[in-house]
Amino acid sequence: MIDSTTTVGLLQKATEGLLFQSETDAPLVPFFWPEADAATLSPLSTSRVLALSDSKPDAPIKTTTLATFFRNATREESWHNKEEKAEVEKFRALVATIKSTLKKPQVFRVGEVTIDVYIVGIVEGGYAGLKTQVVET
Repeated sequence: MIDSTTTVGLLQKATEGLLFQSETDAPLVPFFWPEADAATLSPLSTSRVLALSDSKPDAPIKTTTLATFFRNATREESWHNKEEKAEVEKFRALVATIKSTLKKPQVFRVGEVTIDVYIVGIVEGGYAGLKTQVVET
């Protein structure tokens, strides 16, 4: 398993210049959540994500898959120009980086309308991933 510092660095490099588009454009910010009992790490529950992310304990939270979350960002369209095609390739590379650096990655969507998104997986010593925000009205 890759250590947390290396993982965060790889995620930082993979997200350079990328903004996740919804009704607003938001950066993808790498993070690391250390876990005291790192020997027994397992995929996170929704309640644990709420606690680790300092969200309200009763905040609405949903899970989705990497493929579903990045569906639009990684799909090349016939009408895309050169820059848009390059961005699709960057998002495809980001998804590949997530899959290669995070064990059992999960996507959590916290909130309604303005939604904090946590892409989280297991790494040495805890959990790491990316945080972004989407707006859906």
